[in-house]
Amino acid sequence: MNVLRDNWRLIRNFLLAVLVVLLLQTGAEWIVMEAKVNAFIQAVESGERVRDPYHPDKPIHREGEDWIGSYGDIPLTYEAIHPVVQFFVGGHLGVVEDERRVIESSGLEAMSKNIVKYWPNTWKRRYDHVILLRVHGATDEEYHQALENARDLLGRQYDFLFTPFSRWIYCSEVPGRAWAPLGYNLNYDGLWITPNDVLISPHTYIVYVQYRDREGNLQVWSLDDSPSTEPRDNMTD
Repeated sequence: MNVLRDNWRLIRNFLLAVLVVLLLQTGAEWIVMEAKVNAFIQAVESGERVRDPYHPDKPIHREGEDWIGSYGDIPLTYEAIHPVVQFFVGGHLGVVEDERRVIESSGLEAMSKNIVKYWPNTWKRRYDHVILLRVHGATDEEYHQALENARDLLGRQYDFLFTPFSRWIYCSEVPGRAWAPLGYNLNYDGLWITPNDVLISPHTYIVYVQYRDREGNLQVWSLDDSPSTEPRDNMTD
């Protein structure tokens, strides 16, 4: 009995240590994520960042319409089924197909429907808090190829165990597996990929943020994607 009791203490202490490390890491991630979002908001409000430095004419959104992003873009929300889930892994991700559809994987429906599939591109209306991410330095061809890679995942079952196997796919793996073959590893810490990882990744940058405050007012910060007359050679990061 003493041996069993000692073993249990070792296991309990190990699990507590893992939990402490996870809490510290996740807390640090939220500090970095908040700083990245705030830096974008400040850059937009100050006029320091006006257009996407890589794809100035690539559609981001239109006022009064529900869609967001264009081919290969990564919409992200931090609205999750439970605050604990939101804290540790974030919310939800997808890969934009076009103004009508987003490729997503969700585990919130009946088992037969929990697959990678097309969802309506209504993110601006579906969620109160939305961030749109793009990939640093990616070419137009790479955005199209990332979309093709995401399409290859259609029909695969949702991964409730968050395994590294490609037979089952959870939401963060859709953009992760779409962009990884092109040399863009969006999983910054090398563990299972989460919305936190994708936002923190040095490969991603923000082009749009929306947030509904406590009074119910929708706040929006977006780069300008109106047709540009300025030569692209003059666009700088």
